[in-house]
Amino acid sequence: MPFAVYLPFFPGHQPNLIFSREAVIDDYPSYLALAMEMTSAAVFATRVPADGPVLDAGCGGGRWLIWLHQHGRRIIGLDLFAPALYGIRQFSPEIALLRGSVQALPVRSGTLAGVISLGVVEHSEEGPDAALREFARVLRPGGRLLVSVPFNNLVRRVIVNQLYRHYNTRWAGRAYCFVEYRFTRREILAALRRSGFGAVSCHPHDLRPPHNMGIVADLNMLATRFEQRNGELHLRLVENRHWQLSGWYGAVARLLPRLSPWLAAAEILVVAEKDGVPL
Repeated sequence: MPFAVYLPFFPGHQPNLIFSREAVIDDYPSYLALAMEMTSAAVFATRVPADGPVLDAGCGGGRWLIWLHQHGRRIIGLDLFAPALYGIRQFSPEIALLRGSVQALPVRSGTLAGVISLGVVEHSEEGPDAALREFARVLRPGGRLLVSVPFNNLVRRVIVNQLYRHYNTRWAGRAYCFVEYRFTRREILAALRRSGFGAVSCHPHDLRPPHNMGIVADLNMLATRFEQRNGELHLRLVENRHWQLSGWYGAVARLLPRLSPWLAAAEILVVAEKDGVPL
């Protein structure tokens, strides 16, 4: 069973503050430059189809959407968060954009060569299957999917999940709301099989040191709390770290990938094909 993460957010507040601040971009050149700092950069360069239209489903700030457009892919962006789409349109107005849900794509069946969806399908409390089935519906036979979800890595299983259980999970359904699931390799591959995909390959998906997404995300989310101000509850968010760590945390973030890129990887990226043979 994927590990569920709960945070102190008001029900219905979507997208929530801690994630939306990563989708509204102030400095697009720096934001886009991080694409080539990803451990999985070569996967996007070589595995995203170039022979037909590709949808970035849940494109957020548009890092890979814009990068793939600049590298000759016929790419379309889709997101529910209007400010993110507005920012992309201002920076790169030639890219086609759609506003909608990954669980009900405004796209005809069997028309796409590829779909990418990064850090999106884990946010449905019902699980990823509805979105994955939609990706299968809009892909042509043999179409390719690149999907990433939070990876329930060893550091999380041994240390971080225990902190979530102690501080957050006990308040689930009360002040704390569901935010995401974290998956092992076996769990995300099983979900893909249920939706008609065969996995081609799996890759750790994170930034190279000194940046890091996994450890920073957990530090940020574990530090998120309600606080009383003028008799009202407000969310206390830590300062946005922009995926960088210093001091002891920075040393750990540099060491772990040297031992194994999977130890503290923020996400697992799976390349899959519609109606393909499972791994």
